[in-house]
Amino acid sequence: MSMFSITTRPAVQLGQDVVRFLLNPIKYTVREPPLVIAVVNLKGGCGKSTIAVNLACELATTGDTVLLLDNDVQGTSIHWLKHGQLPIRGELMPLENHEDGERLVRAVAASGDRYVVLDAPAHVGAATQAAGRIADLVLIPVTASGVDLVATRAVMDLVERARTIRGTGGPRCLVIPSKIDRRTEAGRQITEKLQCFGEAVGPAVHQRAAFVEAFGAGKWIGDYAPQSPGHYDISSLAIAVKRILRT
Repeated sequence: MSMFSITTRPAVQLGQDVVRFLLNPIKYTVREPPLVIAVVNLKGGCGKSTIAVNLACELATTGDTVLLLDNDVQGTSIHWLKHGQLPIRGELMPLENHEDGERLVRAVAASGDRYVVLDAPAHVGAATQAAGRIADLVLIPVTASGVDLVATRAVMDLVERARTIRGTGGPRCLVIPSKIDRRTEAGRQITEKLQCFGEAVGPAVHQRAAFVEAFGAGKWIGDYAPQSPGHYDISSLAIAVKRILRT
């Protein structure tokens, strides 16, 4: 054999390998679009960021990846994340105009996460419109105050407008009694009052000192006070959210 000879596989076998490569089915991993949960109210002080952060962390406990987008220039959710002790990633993405809304839509589409939680700002505009375009579920935290009940009606109108524009029946909506004190008359009657909006009412998130302390420690309630009443509130909310998203 010449020193320049090259040992090769028989042509027939090589041909069979090529045919096998061409004909065998190729398995692709199809990436599902993220499930988008927008936490929205037009009034501050309703516990919106507390719900957004803690719900996002609870959703991550089963191994799903979660992206939290803080759309409020106040940046409460992102401040919570800066300690680096939460099982989620997040980004500050204020929504003040139409261009910001388009940027949000692109960011969600490119995220690759199982869940995207939006902490929307307390004003009408690009934020709520963009959230309505892409949200699978809108959560509306409402305290037992009469002012919150009035602001909630305005949010409901925006949700209905988004449903009309989309024409698909979405987004779905869940009203969340927030910062509830059952020792008060208003706290005991809140669920009944919220039912008048004609949307599903979720489990209450009560007024708990542990939520404030967890924020100060840079932790979420399930890490700061596992199995506590506050953790139970958030776990119950996560179960309700997943149930709605499955239907």
